[in-house]
Amino acid sequence: MSSHVVVLDSTARRATVKTTPGKHLTDILQEACTKLGVDPSQHGLKYKGKELDMSLVFRLSGLASGAKLELVQSSRSPSVVTVALQLPESEARGAPNGRLMDKFPSTTTIWFILRKFEAGVAGGTSTRNLTGRGVPSGNEGAGRLYYETPVVQVLQRELSSFADFQKSLAQLGFNSGNVLLRLSFRRTEEPLEEAMVKIQEYFQTSEDPAPKQEEVPASAETPLENGVAVEQRDSEPEPNLGSTSAAASAPEQPTAPAPAPEPTISASDPSEVPAGFSRPVTVFSPPSGDTPQSAQTTYNEADYIPSLDHAQAHQRRLNAASRPQRLPTDAEIAAKAAAEEEKRAAIADVEVKVRLPDQSQVVAKFGREDTGRTLYDFVRNCLAAPFASTERFVITSLPAGSRGGGGGGGGGGGGNARKIQEVIPDSDQTHLIRDLGLAGRVLVNFSWDESASQAAHASRELLKPELRTRAQEIKVEQPPEVKETAEDARGRALGTTGNTETKTGEKRKPGGIPKWLKLPGKK
Repeated sequence: MSSHVVVLDSTARRATVKTTPGKHLTDILQEACTKLGVDPSQHGLKYKGKELDMSLVFRLSGLASGAKLELVQSSRSPSVVTVALQLPESEARGAPNGRLMDKFPSTTTIWFILRKFEAGVAGGTSTRNLTGRGVPSGNEGAGRLYYETPVVQVLQRELSSFADFQKSLAQLGFNSGNVLLRLSFRRTEEPLEEAMVKIQEYFQTSEDPAPKQEEVPASAETPLENGVAVEQRDSEPEPNLGSTSAAASAPEQPTAPAPAPEPTISASDPSEVPAGFSRPVTVFSPPSGDTPQSAQTTYNEADYIPSLDHAQAHQRRLNAASRPQRLPTDAEIAAKAAAEEEKRAAIADVEVKVRLPDQSQVVAKFGREDTGRTLYDFVRNCLAAPFASTERFVITSLPAGSRGGGGGGGGGGGGNARKIQEVIPDSDQTHLIRDLGLAGRVLVNFSWDESASQAAHASRELLKPELRTRAQEIKVEQPPEVKETAEDARGRALGTTGNTETKTGEKRKPGGIPKWLKLPGKK
């Protein structure tokens, strides 16, 4: 049984849209905007002054046949939507309850969400193959690979074509709250190499489409057994540390600027490359005593007394926070993103300091093309023989939102700014500078995986012997003491109102009448 609704815009133009009980409100909005000649991504529907949930179907929306809907302009600022991806059994390894979860802007497309989840950037650190799968034509032996397309089930809607994957969360009616995407795979009759060409045409802005296309010929020649789906990432051999690091650092050495010396730590710049390494390495030995050096530094109690300037600055911040703030427009958001991209593109290298559990530290430079896999291979090459080949470890850093102006940690984020540490993925698809946002001087922390042995956790000599022999101590230089005068102490005290001297320097008696006060009856 069919019915219809009438959509009215702000100029009283109307568009009649035929509906069925199973028709989504987003489809009604799409048809109405097409008839009225407006952009559906910037509009929504209201009924009796209440905004409709665009993710519902007509039968569940509570609308009657012939209802009059208002076409209103929606907010241009994207909102945050929590997305949970339910994985099939073949891809559910390492995911709690078979689900990956992260937060995305409402303008994010379904394809981009799948790419983020499969790259390990969102939802976890393990990589998966969700968008470039292939299955052989026969049940046994090698054969031509056919594309296995992802199928996303969201509520009562199925998305399986490239045109469907180009739709954003907002176009599907999800502008806030939570949404569950159920993922499955379906074999097509399209060869894998032709499907990759179509993917390249449809999704020009997807992240790193070129490596996916390069992996196809190598994977197409690999024989498959028992019809197992192809995973191009897993079929690649483990890269050699020496060749990978040499290729990444060779074009950077002629143009790499000398690192600026830190103000508090005096360390000699790495000038020689140790045997077995392709980049200069600086090693700092662990502290000799058990007392932290910060606890041995004397401090002045007066430094912790807030001054009048501190109180005034705090009051200014409170006043600024109480004023309403205008949300940035799409143009401002795009300009800010472009400026951030330009800033990252100008970074040639980053100095990474790896802090080990025994408090020894290793410093090396990494270039623009170095990835998380390069960093893990470098750290693995620094470890002693018993631990380098058998034990697993993770490298963490501060999130991008917690960093100051320069270094501090990798990005990511997925929108959780309260994370204390963020895991750097061991992936050759995640670049240290471009994807994680490392810049300047960055401190990362080494920690053993839960599966590591007890001997690894208890060991106090993790580095190779040749690195331990060339380790140097960290020398902390104390700044010169500045003597404070009596006038500075008076001006710095909170609540000081000054003395009772006048502008001319004269003192007046307590209770006396000032000269500027002219009372009647006196000359």
